[in-house]
Amino acid sequence: MAMPQADRMLDCRGMKYPVPILQAEQALADMTTGQVLAVASTDGNTVPDLETWAQRIRADLLAIEQSSHDGYTFYVRKGQALGPASERPESDNNLFLVVLRTGLNAPGQVRAAFMYAALAAAMGQDTVVYCVQEGADAAKRDVVDKDASPQGGPTIAQRIAEALDMGVRIEVCTQTASVRNIKAEDLIPEAKLIGGAALIDYAIRTRGSLTF
Repeated sequence: MAMPQADRMLDCRGMKYPVPILQAEQALADMTTGQVLAVASTDGNTVPDLETWAQRIRADLLAIEQSSHDGYTFYVRKGQALGPASERPESDNNLFLVVLRTGLNAPGQVRAAFMYAALAAAMGQDTVVYCVQEGADAAKRDVVDKDASPQGGPTIAQRIAEALDMGVRIEVCTQTASVRNIKAEDLIPEAKLIGGAALIDYAIRTRGSLTF
């Protein structure tokens, strides 16, 4: 497959996430609509964010080309600038965000996060629980074995099940998972790994949020 013809090249090899994305956005600002930017990078943590980032700035992610020594080049075509908030999709007005950064050492906070997420979904909101830092452990399959919730009360697994029944989405930061050595197969089947840029996108679009 032939790679797109680039109008400008940007060398971000050796730069750590999220610098390649930041420099790419600065470069695109100086380009005209329809031009293609090629960015060379060696930090794989950037890859999960590329699609979300491109959508947010209304650019087109054309291709990601793997190269030797774990490097890659991504190609993005500049699109039209974002219009005012009043012109954006109605779905942007129906998002509720719960950020979970507390780990299993505070089971009450974890249970509360999923409980309020379920309530938000029950009230008609498109609800996502985004797990970062120690909060990623709550989305792992072994949460049942590590849950220190008091006996006789709801468990973390029960609160998660309630939230899932209401249609809540559970997402785990890919970069957090990498740092904590969490693989996709370590997560419950309903949880999804997604790049850190998604959290920023959600924060921009959400009508309400809670952090635990």
